[in-house]
Amino acid sequence: MGSDVRAITDEEVLGVVISGLPGFRNTEQLTPQSDLWAAGMDSLSNISVMVAIEGEFDIEFPDEFLTPEVFTSAANIAEAVRAILGGRTG
Repeated sequence: MGSDVRAITDEEVLGVVISGLPGFRNTEQLTPQSDLWAAGMDSLSNISVMVAIEGEFDIEFPDEFLTPEVFTSAANIAEAVRAILGGRTG
C-alpha cells in the first residue's frame, strides 16, 4: 500500500475538499495551502469535508486527527491521510 500513500497529492486532496464544500464560492482561488477556515469553512462544512475525504480514501480519521489544525488546509489534510494510510497494517 506504500505506493498508494506516495501517490496521494495535496492537489488531489484539495479536489476532494472542494467537492465536499458545495456552498463555497471562489473555490478556484483555493490552493493546497489556503486556510479553509478563513475561506469560509464552518463546523458543518468541516464535517462534509471529513466525510468526503474518508469516503474517497477509504479511511476513518482517528480522534487525534480530528482537530481544527488538521483541517486548516488541504495540505494538512493530505499529510494526515498519508499518515493514516502509512500506519495501516495488513
